[in-house]
Amino acid sequence: FWGQFVINPLGPLPESMKILVVKPAESTFRVEGQSAEDLQTLASFIQPGDVVSGETDRSIKPKEPGQKAFRLKMFLTLRVQKVDFDSSAPALRVSGLIESGSPEEFVEVHAQHSLVFVPFMPVTVHKQKWYGSEIDRLREFEKASHKPLYFAVVLDDEEALFIQISGSGMKEMGKVNAFKSGKQFKTDDKETVYFSKLAEVVLASPLTTIIIAGPGFTRDTFVNYLKERNPKSSPKQFLSVPTSEVGVKGLREALAHDAIAKALGDSQLAKESEIMNEVLKHLGKDDGLATYGFSQVQRSVSAGAAHVAAVSTDYLSENREKASELLELCKQMGISSFVLDSQQEPGKQVDGLGGIIALLRYRFD
Repeated sequence: FWGQFVINPLGPLPESMKILVVKPAESTFRVEGQSAEDLQTLASFIQPGDVVSGETDRSIKPKEPGQKAFRLKMFLTLRVQKVDFDSSAPALRVSGLIESGSPEEFVEVHAQHSLVFVPFMPVTVHKQKWYGSEIDRLREFEKASHKPLYFAVVLDDEEALFIQISGSGMKEMGKVNAFKSGKQFKTDDKETVYFSKLAEVVLASPLTTIIIAGPGFTRDTFVNYLKERNPKSSPKQFLSVPTSEVGVKGLREALAHDAIAKALGDSQLAKESEIMNEVLKHLGKDDGLATYGFSQVQRSVSAGAAHVAAVSTDYLSENREKASELLELCKQMGISSFVLDSQQEPGKQVDGLGGIIALLRYRFD
């Protein structure tokens, strides 16, 4: 009856990513991802040519006739050829050629292998070339991973979408359909059953700040329904925000609302959403205070006309050297720079503008 419903509100809250070692002079860092989000972000820090080390299982070929192949736990170091992130596992797969490892007697130097990292597995990365802006970004991500989590419900009278918001992004957790057009219930009964199912998820969630967003009167009616059923001793806070859209677009609209921006504080997602709202506003006005495309952004940064610049993770992956050098120039010029996840709404908006944008202090032609 409820259609797609995959959220697990009682699951444990993810821990924060751990940066174990950072050695800028050696272009090396060691981290331990705690969640799928951490592993996805780590994937953007590793490029072909880098050297990655970690624990693994490897099939060992027999050295003598009649012996059987066996699997052995090893610690291997690879020269990276390819990096993949599997969100369903979740797992980070780093493939390349073996350079060294232990036990040494079983190491096949230059053989092909894949290291598979799952949450709570340490990853050591030696960068072929490491920019200062990348070190800053790694530190910023660690800070963002320590930010509190928030829970959002974006709904109208037909459907509700559940979204978890972290310091650096958001993740769709599931949805509930109201099946408004069915005849098996009266209208009031349908609303009661619909709200009951939504409240069951919201009130069971371990998260305390709940954003309720959506158009029409359904949002306010549901908030009142929640307040009546939420125990007085509960620390839960309900933030009701009117939007013109539903779904992810509705949440993006809600994130730009003053009340939500204040509640989220200095979270990375709130900053990115604010940046993209400013970019789109200035582009709509055609006032010259926002620009996009590499050449235009580079010129505005070099001239000191920009005060914010941002690239998407997809753009950074495809244009590693020139994008990293631009971010490094921003660092030297004192210009705020951001790398927006292409899987999140602000990052998708940047990709729609070519993958790179800037906000300007003044019109620059």
